Amino acid sequence: ERYQCNVPHTRFVEKAALGIFDAMKKLHGLGERERLILQLAAIMHDSGKFVSLMYPSEAGYDIIMASEIIGISHEERETVAKIIKYNTRDFDYRQMNLTQSKLTAMLRLANALDRSHKQKFTAITTSLRRQTLTITGSTLYDITLEQGIFRNHSDFFEEVFGIQPILKQKKTMTPKHADSTKAKNGGNHE
Repeated sequence: ERYQCNVPHTRFVEKAALGIFDAMKKLHGLGERERLILQLAAIMHDSGKFVSLMYPSEAGYDIIMASEIIGISHEERETVAKIIKYNTRDFDYRQMNLTQSKLTAMLRLANALDRSHKQKFTAITTSLRRQTLTITGSTLYDITLEQGIFRNHSDFFEEVFGIQPILKQKKTMTPKHADSTKAKNGGNHE
């Protein structure tokens, strides 16, 4: 609230990031503490836009580093800040450790799923099979923007984890769309 972030977008990205984390538990080797760090980064990933629209990732990094977050250490706070910083800018391997790289890759994919900030997907399922992470989103909306950004972030994800992420669209009626269809047809006729 303090940084006037888009709350529906933030909640969507948080849920998607945690879904990716949970689906990959057997592969990434991270624990509950790292899950919390990812959750914090997802919640605060857009905070820098309050300060600078030209350099939001750097501003977000500065905001996190200047804030005390109860319940996490200075090192954990620095990890959250770095994940936010490299969520949208070119990745610098010299500045990041493996855990930070893994969490950044997850946040980038989650953020790509709502690039339009319109929460086009009504449901997302994430599954890991063999060398593929499949993220299936239910929607009737055009997701060309999300697919393009997702593909851009897929290379980094594959570089970090050694598996390919794939985004699939499951065409289902959204509740809002179903209501308008029902109204157009004069209600439900059985």
